[in-house]
This record gives sequence, C-alpha cells and structure tokens, in this order.
Amino acid sequence: MAFPKCVRKSSKYRSHPMIIHSSPHRRGAIIPLVAILTVFLLGMAAFALDIGFIQVARSEAQNASDSAALAGLSKMIELLQKAPIINGTPSQTLADLDLAKAEAILFSGKNKIAGTSVDLLTSEVEIGFMTDPANLSSDVLDLSGWPARPYNTIRITVNRDSAHTGGPLSLFLGGLFGKSTANIQATATAAMKTGIPQVSGNQNGFFGGLLPFAFPVNQWNALLAAQNPGDVVVDGTTVTLSDDLTSTTSGSAQVGADGKLEAKMFPSGTTSGNYGTINFTLTKFNNSTSTLEDLIVNGPEQSQWTDLPTILGANMNNPVPVNGDPGLSAGVESAVQSILGKPRVLPLYNSVSGSGNNSYYSIVGFVSVTIVDVNLSGNNKYIKIQPSVIKQKELIGANQRINFSITPSATPNFLFIGGNALVR
Repeated sequence: MAFPKCVRKSSKYRSHPMIIHSSPHRRGAIIPLVAILTVFLLGMAAFALDIGFIQVARSEAQNASDSAALAGLSKMIELLQKAPIINGTPSQTLADLDLAKAEAILFSGKNKIAGTSVDLLTSEVEIGFMTDPANLSSDVLDLSGWPARPYNTIRITVNRDSAHTGGPLSLFLGGLFGKSTANIQATATAAMKTGIPQVSGNQNGFFGGLLPFAFPVNQWNALLAAQNPGDVVVDGTTVTLSDDLTSTTSGSAQVGADGKLEAKMFPSGTTSGNYGTINFTLTKFNNSTSTLEDLIVNGPEQSQWTDLPTILGANMNNPVPVNGDPGLSAGVESAVQSILGKPRVLPLYNSVSGSGNNSYYSIVGFVSVTIVDVNLSGNNKYIKIQPSVIKQKELIGANQRINFSITPSATPNFLFIGGNALVR
C-alpha cells in the first residue's frame, strides 16, 4: 500500500524564539520617578503630622476655653447668691465681674496648648446678657440694662499666637509648604438660664421646696423695695424689717448682716385661728401635726396632692383660693429649725377669708426665701424669712435637690436661676 507523500510546511510557518533586548536607558528612567514619589510621600506624611498636631492643639484650646467659661459662670452665680438684694434683684457689681474674669483666667491657666500654659487675657473674657442662651440664632452679648438686670453669660476666647505666651504653634515640616507656624483659637460661651420661673411639687426624684405657709404679697413687695432696716406700714399694718442674720453656704443661719432684709412671717396679716399655714387643697382638709411637719421638711408630693397643679398656676391675674390649716404649734418648731438657712419656695396671697380650718388664702404667686429664725413658743410666734437666690438642682436637704422650670425672658426674675451650662 502506498502512503501519501509527506509535504514539509513552508518555513514561514515555523515559530522562532522572541529575542528581548534590554536597554540600560529604560532602567535608569525609574530612578527620578521613585525620587519624586518619595518626596511627595514624605511631604504628605509631614502634612498629615502637622494637621494632627494642629488638631490636638485646637482640642486643648477648646478644653481650656470650656473650663474657663464654666469656672467664670460658677463664680458669677456664687456671687449673685451671696449678694444683697436690691429692689428684688441680687446686686451685681464691677468688682463681681472682675472676680468672675479672674476665676476664668485662673482655670484657663491650668490647661496647656502643645505643652505651654494657656495665656488668657482679660480682654478675651466677655460678660453680658442673653435672653435665651439656647437660641443659637444670635451670639450678641447685650450690655444694656446693667446692673438693674444682671449679666447671665460669659464668653471666653483662648488664643495661641504672637500676642500670647508661647507664640504661634511651630509646625514640624510646614516650612516645606511655605507655612512654618499656625495660630490657634477656640471660643466657649457658658450661661445661666434666667427668666420667669414655674415652681413645682415633688416629682421625678426632685423636690419643689414648697412651704406650707403663705405670706402677704404687699408685705413681700415692701420687703423687696426697702433699702434699709426699719418699720414700714403696709395695708395699715406696721412691719419691722431687720438685717441681723445671714444664711451660710453650709445651709444654716448665723448672726450678722448680709444685706438681705428679713421680715417676720407671723402674726401680721393672718386671720383668726390661723397663722398663715395652708393645705395644698382647694377644699377643706384636716391636717395632722405630723403631716404639717413632713410638708415643712420635704414639701408636698405632686402625686399625693391632686389640687397642686391648679394651685401652682396661681398668679396676680389668676388667684387660687387655698384652704388654711389652723395648726402652728411649738411641736413643729424643730421641723422649721431643720431647714434654717436652706432655700425654699413660699406662696404669696393677696387676701384671706374665714377663720381656722375654714380660712382660705387667695394665692397669687411664689417666691424664693430662706428661713433664718423661728420661735413658735408662747404668744409671740414668728418665722423670720429673707429673700433668697435659688439655683436649679441646688441641694435643699441631705439628698434633696430643688427643681423648677424657667421660661426665657428679657425681664427675668433673678431670684430663680435655672440650669447653667456651655451653650456655644
């Protein structure tokens, strides 16, 4: 059998190995590219390092301004609570403002920016008034109306630049980009909430501080308006005002003038068989001595006195008649003594009718007071009170903190100070 003849393919179809020629010129071209990328990466690393350094310094400056603002505000509140009360408002003086600024500067200096103590200048501490510090639409500090309307806000601006100790921040490699230093600035604003207070009963773990007593509103207004101790005639009744006692920061009272006039709560202005004690009810209610003692020390629980929300809505345009309690015996004197020097809230009335347990006091408002003296023995019974500046959540007992709400107002009642906090 014959086989087919094998035909060899043309050589043009044969594959040949590829020969790659290496060029020393191409290998050398990589070196400049690597050098450029290395410089770029080092620059980016330096940039990131400087940015991080600046951010840390800014955070330190912010901490310093925050602490300085809160310290200055705390000093402002402390001085308002100690100040004489003139025309119903605690006095705030230039010396007080200087002390608040000094406190802010002191606390700022306890902080450092990049290892250098903060240098806060007096001109960088601003104090003024804000009607509603929580309203972020305006940062203006109102300087009008002072001192009749005290200031309630303090603003701190912390700087580290050529005008302050340590100078501007020195950057690590910022010079490569034409910037070898950086200025640091941080601002903080702290304020106390002031306005129109709304008092409360005991609820949600907080205490309203309400006293089961009532005081004539006209006598209260005379007490606020008086400039000096002495006798004033109110609605035909002679009321003796004194300045003999001082409330202490430890929650007690001691002999000595403090610029806050005092008045005796009883017996003037009350009705027969009643010494101004009240029940927190709109109808007749028989109270025991132990209940009265508990009300004096702890105040009314809002959940137990169903008429209390209505009573707390009382004002001059909306008087609320509240039942009187005839009991004011020497047995409750120890209860009153236990709250001497501690802030409380006192109901005011403009008229009283009936007698004994059938008496009704027309409540028209509530004010902040401190009881500084008491004598419930014999016929010369009295409880001596003075106006007081109460701060929200302030301790009024061993584990009791007073609570009330504040509606912002351009004409605030500075005898009630709401929450204090950083607002900017």
